[in-house]
Amino acid sequence: MLISLLTLCFSCTSKSTPESTESTPVIEAKSPSLQQAWASDTLLRTPESVLYDRQRKMIFVANVNMNPWEKDGNGFISKMDLQGNIIELEWVGGLSGPKGMGIIENSLFVADIDEVVEIHIDDARILNRYQVEGTPTLNDITVFDGTVFISGSDSNKLFSLKDGQVSLLLEGNLGRPNGLYAESDRLLMITSNSSQLKSIDLATKTVKDLAGELGHGDGIVPIGDGAYLASSWRGELFYLSSDWERIPLLDTREQEINAADIDYIIDQNLLLVPTFFDNRVVAYRLIQ
Repeated sequence: MLISLLTLCFSCTSKSTPESTESTPVIEAKSPSLQQAWASDTLLRTPESVLYDRQRKMIFVANVNMNPWEKDGNGFISKMDLQGNIIELEWVGGLSGPKGMGIIENSLFVADIDEVVEIHIDDARILNRYQVEGTPTLNDITVFDGTVFISGSDSNKLFSLKDGQVSLLLEGNLGRPNGLYAESDRLLMITSNSSQLKSIDLATKTVKDLAGELGHGDGIVPIGDGAYLASSWRGELFYLSSDWERIPLLDTREQEINAADIDYIIDQNLLLVPTFFDNRVVAYRLIQ
């Protein structure tokens, strides 16, 4: 009888452990995703870049108007509100292939093929045109601490503009630099030929690869928590974690809807995507 009781107790004890393990809930981490918030009218003309003006609570849109690399004088900047309404379609004209933009105080700086155009925001007046020698194919702009950084795509060069002077920052086999984002000690650069995100140490000019497989890399923006969003011109959007894991968010290549030079409004949780030949800006909420 004693042996039977011991056997029964051991049997009960041995079953309790697996039952406890099976009842433990498993929580799976959700991947980030996008949810469309709005889409603008199609009055825009080949929008290549968007920029949020945090001081004035408005969105600037650079329209290359068909040919992005032709000195045709038909490019212009539009103004939109945060609901996707076009406030003024041709706010500033007289440009050719306006692309990346950046703001320093009351000036909007625009990359326009072979010159950086400075526009006074309050009265929509062109203040200066800073010529860049040769064929720089200027593309994106980012600003930090009074300096304008500009990418030269086909020229494989990076430039800086400070106190009215344009300087060569870096040149070489950069993989066709496109989107830029400046931080205190480095410059982030996404490339459209090598499909990479690179960092450039501003003190030493050392280039480091951070992430790859980013398609026809176009835009790179932070989301405020150490992660970033990136776009591929042909129609892909990516989430890049703080340790540079690449997570696809959206792919509109089959619909032939581009994803050009993006911007992200952190306090609105709003990603702005210019769709180039699709002639719209589409906004998405980032779901994490």
